[in-house]
Amino acid sequence: MIKNNLPIFPLGIVALPGTIQYLQIFEPRYLKMVKECMKNDSGFVIVFQSEHSNGKDFEISKKGSYVEIIDFNNLSNGLLGITVKSLEKVIIKDLTQLEDGLHVADVQPVIDPEVDDQALLAEFPELANILSQLVKHPKISDMPLNVDFNSADSIAYHLAGLIPISSSTKQNLLEALDAAQRFKILSKYIDEMASN
Repeated sequence: MIKNNLPIFPLGIVALPGTIQYLQIFEPRYLKMVKECMKNDSGFVIVFQSEHSNGKDFEISKKGSYVEIIDFNNLSNGLLGITVKSLEKVIIKDLTQLEDGLHVADVQPVIDPEVDDQALLAEFPELANILSQLVKHPKISDMPLNVDFNSADSIAYHLAGLIPISSSTKQNLLEALDAAQRFKILSKYIDEMASN
C-alpha cells in the first residue's frame, strides 16, 4: 500500500516494475531513510535523475517506481548494501526537500491502458524467447524475479532490466503509454543490437 509523503531517492538508474536493484547507501539522509522505511515497513520511490549538458544541473523525472527493501547487509567497503524490488510505477506530485536534503512527495500509482497480451506476444515472440533464455543464466536464476510470461508488461520490464540498455531508454520504457509501446521500443533496440 503506497502512502503519501514518501521519501524520493533520485538516482542515475531506473527501477522498472518487478525488477531487482542492488544499492549502496552512504549519505546520512539516505541511511536515515532506509532505517525509517524498515522500521515502518514501508518503501520509497526511485526516480531517474538525469544530468544536464552543463554537468552541474540535474533534473528529477516526474515518473518513478515505488520500491520495497527485500534484503540488506554491511558491505566490505563499509557501506550499507540494500536490495530493493520495484513494485509499481508512480507519478510524483508536490515534491519538497527537507532540511537534511531528503526529498519527499505525494505519489500516485500509474495504471496503464489494457492491452491484448496474447496478440502482443504473438507479434513479438523474440522478446519472450530472449527473456526465457536469460532467466536460466546461473547469475540470474538466483535472483528473486517473478516473471509472468503471459503478461506483456512483465516481459517488457524484466527484459529491459536484464539487457544492457541505457537509463534514458529505461526511463522511456517506464513512461511509455502501454505494453505495446514498450514492446516496440525493445524490439527496435534488440534489432539494432543484432545488426551491430
